[in-house]
Amino acid sequence: MPDGPIPPPAQRVDAAVHLAGTLAYVAETAAIWRLDAAAMDRLALALATGDEAALASIGLALPPPAPAPATPARAIRALALTVSQTCNLACGYCYAGGGSFGGADTRMDWPTARAAINALVAETPPGGGIRIAFMGGEPMIARDLIRQTVAHTRSLCRARAISVGFSMTTNATLVTEEDAEFLATHRFAVTVSLDGARATNDRLRPMRGGGGSFDRVRAGLAPLGARADRIALSARVTVTPANLDLRETVAALAALGFTSIGVSPLLTAAGGRGVLGADDFPKLLDAMIACGEDWLAATLDGRAHPFANLATALNELHSGAARSHGCGAARDYLAVDASGKYSACHRFVNDPLGQMGSLEAGIDHAHRSRWLSARSVEGQQTCRTCWARRLCGGGCHHEVLHAGRPACDHVRGWLDFALHAYGRMMAERPDWFDGSA
Repeated sequence: MPDGPIPPPAQRVDAAVHLAGTLAYVAETAAIWRLDAAAMDRLALALATGDEAALASIGLALPPPAPAPATPARAIRALALTVSQTCNLACGYCYAGGGSFGGADTRMDWPTARAAINALVAETPPGGGIRIAFMGGEPMIARDLIRQTVAHTRSLCRARAISVGFSMTTNATLVTEEDAEFLATHRFAVTVSLDGARATNDRLRPMRGGGGSFDRVRAGLAPLGARADRIALSARVTVTPANLDLRETVAALAALGFTSIGVSPLLTAAGGRGVLGADDFPKLLDAMIACGEDWLAATLDGRAHPFANLATALNELHSGAARSHGCGAARDYLAVDASGKYSACHRFVNDPLGQMGSLEAGIDHAHRSRWLSARSVEGQQTCRTCWARRLCGGGCHHEVLHAGRPACDHVRGWLDFALHAYGRMMAERPDWFDGSA
């Protein structure tokens, strides 16, 4: 049953429909309606007064409140292998505590990697597909294990006609020509963590032994960028109070050759260093909207722009999929750490809040189901009264469990902007959504 009382009508109406320009977003179904002026006036009045009858008059009757459903555990089809629980950088805000996740520096051994892959492939039907992500710490510290694991996975999947995709998140400081060719040969998606131009990045992401990392990242990017036809290359920016000028950051990373740049606010970190505070979120929203406006201007003019956050949000709006969770963690994706323990995702390594079994004992599917039900938007009272719940899916599980929900107003503000942008795109560039742009 719901973990709280049924909200009053005014709150229910506000949680059911959101008005964005000429569009009405229906939260529970993720449908987007374009209404005429008279209907929009009635909707605005309904939102102001909490009049459910007014919603029903334009075909937007609210569904009855429903209990949180049980969430059955799906088959796992993706694994993140934390192959290196150590790092050659010393980022002060690292959620993994310098890459070791609060423990000793360690690396995954071959028997553990092999057992994880064997278990995943054994549970995948012939003709199916799996994805393997190599994570850290810094995964390139374990390059030999990565190569061995890829070769083993390819061999197993070939025998069962299973398709496989590989990805890696790296700081790129250790990438060589040989590494880049290997990644290209196996069609890796490579995400490079980088926080801005040289001065900003070197301040936030120094080398473990001292000194900046920017020039080493740029050297590692060269062989990756030279193979951009075979490597899906993107950048990920961790946003802290020290790098809120996102237009400058996006421009700096675009100058390095990135054509896809995503930004992610820092809400949790070991020791709380670098996390965004209440005064930072309005600045972050303004910065993201400025980048979004740049993306819109370029895209409407037929030009490419690398800011990925708005492109992702628009595609999710267009898909019309109503989400119960913010991501696939624990649903169809798990992580395996160096000791052979399963967790809900790579952020929960050594974290009891996200443990899901072990290679030795097997995945705890009953616990996964209970965990997913509790973490769903239906299972959380705060989410059930928010119009954006089916778009954000309740947020990052790790962040919510460790930091609560300090960014909800920011998320709603960003999604409101995305809905307005969606209206503009559908009016002026609908071809962008079918890939013909």
